[in-house]
Amino acid sequence: MADHPQTHETEYVQNMSQHYKQASEELLHAYQRNKEAARHHEAGAFKAALHHAKLSKHHSFNAHAHLSDALGMAEKLDAAQPWPSLAIRPPSGSGVH
Repeated sequence: MADHPQTHETEYVQNMSQHYKQASEELLHAYQRNKEAARHHEAGAFKAALHHAKLSKHHSFNAHAHLSDALGMAEKLDAAQPWPSLAIRPPSGSGVH
C-alpha cells in the first residue's frame, strides 16, 4: 500500500497541533501553580509556596519540551516542502497584513 505524502503531512500537522495544545495546557497549569505560590508566599506559608513554585517550574519545563518538539517538526516540514502561500506575500513594509 502506497503512503501518500498528503496523508503523511496531515498526520505531521495534527501531531504538531497536539504538541501546541499540550504546551498550552501545561502553561495554564504553570500559571495557576505560580499564582498559588504567590498567595501562599504572601500569607507566610513559605513551604506551601515552595511546593507550588516547584510544580509551576515542572509544568513550564513540560510546556517548553512540547513547544520545542512542535518547532522542530515545523522546521522539518518547512524544509521538506516550502509553503506556496509564502511566495505570494506582499513585500515587507507595504502595510498589507
